[in-house]
Amino acid sequence: MLRPQTWYLLLAALCALVCLIAGGGTTLQVVLLIVAAVASAAIVPLYKNRRLQAALTLLPMVLLLAWYVLLALYAVPEIMHWNYVLPAVAILALVMARKGIVHDEKVVRALDRIR
Repeated sequence: MLRPQTWYLLLAALCALVCLIAGGGTTLQVVLLIVAAVASAAIVPLYKNRRLQAALTLLPMVLLLAWYVLLALYAVPEIMHWNYVLPAVAILALVMARKGIVHDEKVVRALDRIR
């Protein structure tokens, strides 16, 4: 059984990849989406080191926020496409994953204190 944060991380990677396939934008935006998707997927196997996993979830969040900044600066669209929402969904999934990881770490610390 996978933890919910694993599903959130995989959802974030999938959203970044779908946005990339649907038309990621400029070259820098494409690079940001690729790195964010790879980083989100690469965080999943780090479940034994929850502190590192929680810290690394910030990287794809920052990259996806940078994607929106570049969208606002260089590629102001006349019509908003559905794929512009996907990085926001990925950011939300990453926030939920980080929240779950931090919660797990708190539970483990509490159990260690009881022993």
